[in-house]
Amino acid sequence: MSKKIPITVISGYLGAGKTTLILHLLKCKMNKRIGIVVNDLASVNVDKKAICNSPYFSEADRLIPITDGTISNKHRQKLIDAVYDLAASGAVDLILVESSGVVQPDIVAACIVKGRTSTAQELDKVCYLDTNVTIVDGFRILQQFLPGQGKYNQNFVESNQLIVKQIEFCDVLLFNKIDLLTLEQKNYLQEIVRQIQPTAKFYATKFSQIAVAKVIQTHLFNAQSSLNERNLSDPLRLLNQNAEPLLKIDSFVYRRRRPFHPQRFNSWLDRWPPEITRCKGVMWLQTQPSRVFTISQSGRAMDIIPSGYWIATLKDWEIKKMFTIRKNLAAIWDKKFGDRMIELVFIGQYMNKEQIIHDLDKCLFRENEPLDILSDPFKLKY
Repeated sequence: MSKKIPITVISGYLGAGKTTLILHLLKCKMNKRIGIVVNDLASVNVDKKAICNSPYFSEADRLIPITDGTISNKHRQKLIDAVYDLAASGAVDLILVESSGVVQPDIVAACIVKGRTSTAQELDKVCYLDTNVTIVDGFRILQQFLPGQGKYNQNFVESNQLIVKQIEFCDVLLFNKIDLLTLEQKNYLQEIVRQIQPTAKFYATKFSQIAVAKVIQTHLFNAQSSLNERNLSDPLRLLNQNAEPLLKIDSFVYRRRRPFHPQRFNSWLDRWPPEITRCKGVMWLQTQPSRVFTISQSGRAMDIIPSGYWIATLKDWEIKKMFTIRKNLAAIWDKKFGDRMIELVFIGQYMNKEQIIHDLDKCLFRENEPLDILSDPFKLKY
C-alpha cells in the first residue's frame, strides 16, 4: 500500500438523507474510485439497490452491503472486514460507510480506528477515519426540539435520544431539508443544535447537496480527542456555555455532590419545565449510593437509566488502579463522596435558571432525614 485510504462515515436517522448524499457524491466524484459499505437493518438492502442503479455508480466503484442487523451491534466484525478488503485491494481511492439509521456513530468510529480483521490484520495500517458526517432532517427534529413536558415515552426515546447522540458525535453536521422550514424555525433549530454541537462544521442543505471537499478528505477527525475515555465530565465535553444567545437559548450546568432524594426528585420530574429542550448528565440517589444514573432528555422524551457503578464503591486497590488509568479522576475526587456527583447540563429557551436550581436543590437529600428505601421509584425491577 502506497497510501492509506480515507474514510467518511455517514450517519443520521431513518430518512435523513444519507443515501441521497452518497448518490450526490457519486455524481461529483471527479474520476475517483469509490468504495462503499452500506448497512441496512432489514434483510433486503434497499439503499444498495438505489446506489447500484445510479448512472453514476461506475464499474470502477465497489459496494459491499451489510444487511439484517447494525454495524454497531452484531455486524461490527463484518464492517471491519469489509473496510479492510476495500482499502487493501488498491482498487478504490476513498471509502464511504453509510450506517443504518439506528447506529451510534461513535461505535462505528471506534471500530474503524481500533479494528482488527478476522485474520488479525490491523485496519489502521491500510486506511484512516477522515470525517464523521451526521445528517439531520431539519423538519423532523423541529418536532423533537419544540418545548414540551419531558416524559418517558418509549416511542420517542428510541429515536430522539439516538438522534441527539448522532448530532453530538460528528465532524460535519448537515442540516438537511432546510427548505421545509420557515426562517424563524430554521434560526431556532440552528441555535439549539449549535448549543448541543458547537464544534462541528455546520451546513444547511437541500437534498443533501454539499460541496464534496466539505465531507471528503477534510482531515477533521481527531481520534485522540473524539474517542477519549468516557468519564463523568462527558456531558460537559461539548457544552458551549460561552455562546452568545440570539434567541434566548442558553445553557448551564447544575453540579452538586450530595445525592437526590428519590421521591422528591421523581415528583419534580412530573413538573418538568417545558422550556428545557435538552438535559444530559449523571446523578446519584441516596437509596442507591453505588449506582450511576444517566439522564438524557430531548424535547418531550426522557430516559433515566442505570449506567454502571461509581469508582468510590470499588475496593481500595481497585480505586488506586483507577487513579492511574483515569487521568482526570484526582481533579473530580471528593474526600467524602469520591467520584459520586450530580452533574446535569440544561439547554433551553427562556429557562428560569435560578428557579430550576432552587427546585433541584430542594430535591437533594438532607442529612439524617428519614428515607423509605422500598418506595424508591428508580429501584430496578429485577
